[in-house]
Amino acid sequence: MEIFNIKEIEKKIVDSKKQLSSLSKNCKENFINIKNSITLEVEEIEKLNEQKKSIIPELDYKNIISNNIKADFIDLIKKRGCVVIRNVFDKKRVNHWNTELTKYIEQNNYYEDQKDKADLDKYFSDLKSGKPQIFGLYWSKPQIKARQSENLAKVKSWLNNLWKFNFGEKKVFNPNKDLVYADRLRRREPGDLTLGLSPHCDAGSVERWIDVSYQKIYKPIFSDNFENYDPFNANYRTEVKEIPSPAVSHVFRTFQGWTALTEQGPNDGTLKLIPISRSIGYVLIRALQEDVPPASLCGSMPARALSINSDYHALLLRALISIPTVYPGDTVWWHPDVVHAVEDQHNGTNYSNVIYIGAVPYCEKNLDNAKKQAVKFLKGESPPDFAPENYEVNYKGRARIDDLTKLGKKQMVLIPW
Repeated sequence: MEIFNIKEIEKKIVDSKKQLSSLSKNCKENFINIKNSITLEVEEIEKLNEQKKSIIPELDYKNIISNNIKADFIDLIKKRGCVVIRNVFDKKRVNHWNTELTKYIEQNNYYEDQKDKADLDKYFSDLKSGKPQIFGLYWSKPQIKARQSENLAKVKSWLNNLWKFNFGEKKVFNPNKDLVYADRLRRREPGDLTLGLSPHCDAGSVERWIDVSYQKIYKPIFSDNFENYDPFNANYRTEVKEIPSPAVSHVFRTFQGWTALTEQGPNDGTLKLIPISRSIGYVLIRALQEDVPPASLCGSMPARALSINSDYHALLLRALISIPTVYPGDTVWWHPDVVHAVEDQHNGTNYSNVIYIGAVPYCEKNLDNAKKQAVKFLKGESPPDFAPENYEVNYKGRARIDDLTKLGKKQMVLIPW
């Protein structure tokens, strides 16, 4: 059941679009300038794709540990808004986790429970391909072990530090303290044709136009200053107010991400990205053009994912590509404004499995969620950001507080940092 007033939201959309349009000397010319800039990036990606050259940056975990990463490579990560970091976990260890998760699901009769509760999660209901094979499980021991890994904490700290987070006396977040955001699993069987996700962004849909903090974040885009818009400027990012709704993230992630449990690549029903970190500028300014109705945001609806579609965003979709092949223990990361999707078809021969784990730095916004989440963990209930399916309350083998390391307890705010 929706817990927001759609008429009130529509009025805010109309008013906000007028206000945002007024920030530009000429909104149509601003759109053309942004379109031209994004087109250059789209064409670059198309050319590299045709030449079968690397597009999404890749590095090895050991390079992070040795601090052996060149400045131009970091610039490329910021430009693309995504990165594959390989060998974060030992392959044998991850293979064991994958087997353990299968046992956890089967011995607790998850599939029977899911038939009764699947309709509680409405977040993806308006996306073209419907609900993907996402498992509403959060507290299995493999998930806990992955989240509280020292290796992963180092990776997330490195990712957090790609952002600008100090503004005089104001420190938006602490990049070296990590909080857990308990998320789900994806387990996709070979041959599946139904479980894709159409292109979208998380972290708010209509909020990106109507929320005061988002308006501050994106002010350079609306005010004819796109060339100076920095996607990695964290100012105001933790002050965003989301529309209250089940299954909408209420944390700030510097990067969304997942850890591969199985080998998977193009055509294996895996992740697709539009690797342009500033592409959100095109999405935002497109909604202010004259051919879009006053109360419309090009298909985006409250309490749903931000819609990226062929009716309004065909230019961006030309740059939608599958990630390179990854292996158990590799991780994939993308900026919260980067458009992503899941391939409609899984044409591979093995399961395409991942654990969703993002980078959630220590700040007041994330701390508030972590405190609520800790209560849910102790009960085995679904985290506060997700539909209250609560599958795991009586599950055998779910993680308990004794399964947490010292770091894990800090990340879950069960002991102080």
